[in-house]
Amino acid sequence: MTLLATESNPHFKVSRMEMDRVGASYTVDTLRILKESYDEIHFIIGADEMQNLHTWKDAKLLPSLCQWVAVSRPGYHVEGTIKIPGVDISSTELRRRVDAGEPIKYLLPEAVERYIYEIGDLKVEDMHKAVAAAMSKKRYRHTLGVLEVAILLAARHGINMRQTYLAALFHDYAKELPDQEKRNLCKSFSITLDPIQDERISLMHGAISAELAKRDFGIDDSEVLSAIRYHTTGRAGMGKLEQLLKIADNIEVNRPDYLGLNDIRQSAKKDLALGASASIARDIQYTLDKGLEKIHPWGKEALAYLKGERSF
Repeated sequence: MTLLATESNPHFKVSRMEMDRVGASYTVDTLRILKESYDEIHFIIGADEMQNLHTWKDAKLLPSLCQWVAVSRPGYHVEGTIKIPGVDISSTELRRRVDAGEPIKYLLPEAVERYIYEIGDLKVEDMHKAVAAAMSKKRYRHTLGVLEVAILLAARHGINMRQTYLAALFHDYAKELPDQEKRNLCKSFSITLDPIQDERISLMHGAISAELAKRDFGIDDSEVLSAIRYHTTGRAGMGKLEQLLKIADNIEVNRPDYLGLNDIRQSAKKDLALGASASIARDIQYTLDKGLEKIHPWGKEALAYLKGERSF
């Protein structure tokens, strides 16, 4: 939600530093790390919380680590604060309104409001636990990166965020299963393999992931399942959600830099079909560079479709 709230303002940058830190996270530790990269740091804090600063960990050290900027809050009148226009609203009140079905329009950025209502009652904690348990830490970190980028693209292009969340979270659910288990699951789910898929069973992790998401979590949204199923190759007739997931998988922030990465990112901001086309073209070239001459026809058909060449 922080990413959604700040995405349109180039002067903001959201950090995962405290989320990714192992164990308890304290402001004093964050400030020490930030001082390694920045000469001057200003910490903006509400006047209400400023009065509690003495209770924070290593409170005596905090003044030496940054400049503290206290801003006014409704109901709090403290000398020396910067006066700003504000709405008398809190996260507690926002949660109460959502739970009670009361409107929150204009109290949050529109994209955040959409996220809250479209994600709704998804049991994301249980889903994340299952996904994390099915893969390595590195793969799960990639999944979180895809999820972040996918949600931002969904907000930009008006794609349903609930569908986007599910597709991104489960797209690699079966990625790290042993090859033999992938083959067994293909038989179990009656997934037929063409010669290229049979030779490179890893191509089928999308199709298997879709079936597992359906079996384990009852996900039956055809658009979500299709996006998961075809994210490895794309296909002719790709829908908007499929295009979005294909892009997000290739441009998430944890991806090592590669030739054309920035072009795909910029294209995706303007047009999903353009971004998906660039993404699939990159995948095809990457496959060729690895010495694998057999390109799955779905990728070529997807590229032709996205470019408007429907003569295949």
